Amino acid sequence: MTRGHAAFFGLFLTSSWRVLVLAFLAGLFSATALPPWSFPLGIFGFSVLFLLIYRTKTIKKGVLIVWVFSFGYHLFGLQWISNALLIDSEQFAWLLPFSLMGIPALLAIIPSLIMPILCKILLPPFWFPVLASTLWTLSEYLRGHLFTGFPWNLPAYMFSFSDSILQAASLIGAYGLSWLLMLFTAGPTLLLTRELWKRPYYRVFITLLLLIPLALWFYGANRLNKNPTELNSNYIIRLVQGNIPQKEKWAPEFRLRNIEKYIALSKIQGAQHSQKALFRAPNLIIWPETAIPSLIAKDDDLRNWIGHLLKKEMHLITGAPSLSQTDTNQPLNSVFVLTAGGKIAHRYDKAHLVPFGEYVPFRSWLPFPKLVTKFPDFKAGPGLSSIKLPTVGYISPLVCFEIIFPGKVIIDDPNKRPSLLINLTNDAWFGKSAGPYQHLEHARLRAIEEGIPLIRVANTGISATFDPLGRKLSEIALGETGYVDQDLIKPLRSKTLYTKIGDSIYLLITTLILFVTLLGKLFFNSRSFKFH
Repeated sequence: MTRGHAAFFGLFLTSSWRVLVLAFLAGLFSATALPPWSFPLGIFGFSVLFLLIYRTKTIKKGVLIVWVFSFGYHLFGLQWISNALLIDSEQFAWLLPFSLMGIPALLAIIPSLIMPILCKILLPPFWFPVLASTLWTLSEYLRGHLFTGFPWNLPAYMFSFSDSILQAASLIGAYGLSWLLMLFTAGPTLLLTRELWKRPYYRVFITLLLLIPLALWFYGANRLNKNPTELNSNYIIRLVQGNIPQKEKWAPEFRLRNIEKYIALSKIQGAQHSQKALFRAPNLIIWPETAIPSLIAKDDDLRNWIGHLLKKEMHLITGAPSLSQTDTNQPLNSVFVLTAGGKIAHRYDKAHLVPFGEYVPFRSWLPFPKLVTKFPDFKAGPGLSSIKLPTVGYISPLVCFEIIFPGKVIIDDPNKRPSLLINLTNDAWFGKSAGPYQHLEHARLRAIEEGIPLIRVANTGISATFDPLGRKLSEIALGETGYVDQDLIKPLRSKTLYTKIGDSIYLLITTLILFVTLLGKLFFNSRSFKFH
């Protein structure tokens, strides 16, 4: 055992087991506030974390407490990822411990290196909730941007139970909303200070903190009331959910059967959810990610077969693999727009790939060469795209988890601002777990941030449509086969504040708070940051 290992285990054994167990349980409890559970009281698990940090005397113990809390949070919130390894369990079951335990352990590192700063800073007690919420949200921001970024299960998604509260994302985005939630949960630490009862302005301050959710709700309710959903009933979009089992999706013997299933669902007459255009054929048909499990660009017969279901001025958007035009012939995860006769009108290549799903980072360093060389890396596309369709205007195609990145779902070109976000995905990897529900809520928040309606089409669910304020208009449930027809949803008439300035407000607030904290450190001289 190295000295580093000995120091770690020594620290672990000398720490209070009760504190560590409480931190772990608080992390688990916090994750219950995430979708699909959406247990509102779960947010107060963060209050327990902040109280434990407040009582911690050393940075070393603070690191361990935060790491244990974060590990529990991600262990519960991301346990569904391991389901993907069970699709081919004979080959990948041995990776289950790495997926179930390793991912939470790695994600817990960032906050554990940032939050314990609280243990060594002396500032007035009212500043603790401000700094604590800022440091935690900063760790989330770094998690969403470092390396390839993984902003999954940000605290903002704990508000998924309320359409009204989520409307604040149109102003400050997911990170700003996360900061406000953390500020609210850090407020109870002030209840332990004597100053709260001696100084009236402390009581005013904590009252303001506790009123944050109510203020957000009033703002959101007013916004929802003033912006009713606007539809164009002359244009119908059909979402098709084939519900193809993952084990059969790429099997050659099922390829034609699966495509026939999508064609059959697309041919059914009648617009299920269109009130003014019953029995009309859809203008746009959308199939999910890799619905066509073959190189459609190189298969004229297949395109002609599929193209027969499209009449003049109809379009089909579908996911399918393709190959790069370079000498490497690397696979691409693509979105095709087909017109009558199977002609390819547009193609978008997924730009933000899933680590270990579509490519293996640090491939040459990994200790299992036979496994990593068996599956070639996908090639990333050049970037986001806006594709113009008649009547609809510009659309922004997004594949799978490209939709989870705040502020990174539309191109930065005001002349090609999309009127529709279209997210094609395949969540069959994760079965009937929390994953598809969480993925859906991530996608919904992008619609609210940008003020652009969302069409989400999944292989096994959850396919759904949302208006630009994130209100769900239609859905095909997880594990169901079917289709739904949706009248074209109109975007907001003006850009949201978040669209205009992105995360600028959140970053400005974070910078100011850290700057004030640094100045405060120069004026308050003490051994540690404690409330007196």
